[in-house]
Amino acid sequence: MRRLIPRLLLLAVLGGGLLVWSQLRKPRDLRISLDLTAALPGEVKDVDVIVRRGGHALARHFVRYGVAGAPGTVEFIIFAAPGNAEVETTLAYRQKPSRRSVAHVKLSPEQTATVHAE
Repeated sequence: MRRLIPRLLLLAVLGGGLLVWSQLRKPRDLRISLDLTAALPGEVKDVDVIVRRGGHALARHFVRYGVAGAPGTVEFIIFAAPGNAEVETTLAYRQKPSRRSVAHVKLSPEQTATVHAE
């Protein structure tokens, strides 16, 4: 009996730690907000956003806007685990060449990650 109690205690601590760790790494709906206010209204016609972590793509969003152009802020939701990520944004303009930018953000279920596009 004396040897059984420490073993059970060790197994309980190990199991609890694994349960907490799995809940922290569980994929969730995470929000990303793309700020396009630096561009003139109606200037951006296409928005292509790729979210990566560790060189692997987590999500891709491509939106083509009509004559009115893209709004000042574009929000989208990805299903991934919280943590650091790289957001690659390509903006296609009506009168100018496309511009690509890369930003590093922290994805969190509590707050929206904001990317300022150029």
